[in-house]
Amino acid sequence: MTRPAPGTTRLSLGTAQWGSAYGATNAVGRLSDSTIQDIVAVADEWGITDVDTAANYGDAQRRLRPWASHFAVTTKVDASGDVGEQVFDSLRELGVDSVETVLLHYWDEADDEARQRAVKGLHRAVSTGLAARAGVSVYDEPGVASAVAAFDRARLPLTALQVPANLLDRRLDDSALLTDLARAGCDITVRSAFLQGILLAESGGLSDHPDVARFRSWARTDRGGSLTAACLGHVRALPWAEHVTIGVTSASELSEVCEAWAGATVALAPPELGSDDPSLIDPRRW
Repeated sequence: MTRPAPGTTRLSLGTAQWGSAYGATNAVGRLSDSTIQDIVAVADEWGITDVDTAANYGDAQRRLRPWASHFAVTTKVDASGDVGEQVFDSLRELGVDSVETVLLHYWDEADDEARQRAVKGLHRAVSTGLAARAGVSVYDEPGVASAVAAFDRARLPLTALQVPANLLDRRLDDSALLTDLARAGCDITVRSAFLQGILLAESGGLSDHPDVARFRSWARTDRGGSLTAACLGHVRALPWAEHVTIGVTSASELSEVCEAWAGATVALAPPELGSDDPSLIDPRRW
């Protein structure tokens, strides 16, 4: 595959649903082998070259193995565990000699000592050619700042980050820290663009929250009615974002996402659409 030009925000295929029934609105559950094959075919058709997985996504890494060498793979390991051992385990499951990126998962749950050990473990993975980039998956600005501090203390470059952002979660929209990191070459990935599907559902559970209802009304009035395109147009406009990772439960869903991505109005949504309810925008509170 030919990779897109650097500096162009691009889609990354998430694989959490490959190994478990991930997602607040996932009615399908863990995906079948045939569904995964169809999703990969659509990804290939649309030129998606990046894939996101993790050691704790059930058996997602093993199921990605037939195609892992055709993608730039980002995987995640537990910040409190033995990073070197986990990286080797991931490579064995994926059937590859190296990956594009390794991120530290559960960063907020690790103490300072564990964080420093984990960062040094990532440095060894990069210096020995097991990964091209190393970074952290975090939830908010304090998480970003703590990651920067930990890498600075270790005198190592922070070259990758994964953060949540969507039309309702606006905490990082204007982050000067993320902007500076992106300018310095850090590859920043947005996750939760659809808030695990809550922003695309018409009703039920958190989709009935008044902040979600307000978003739906705005999307139908000002963005042509497509909830998917409204969500994607917003995250595409984030100035510091390099990738947006999305998970789907079918090939048709991925086709819809790709079509919406291509046709979306690329502009930040009005700030008044943002929600200040942490029980809605932070999945850790669900």
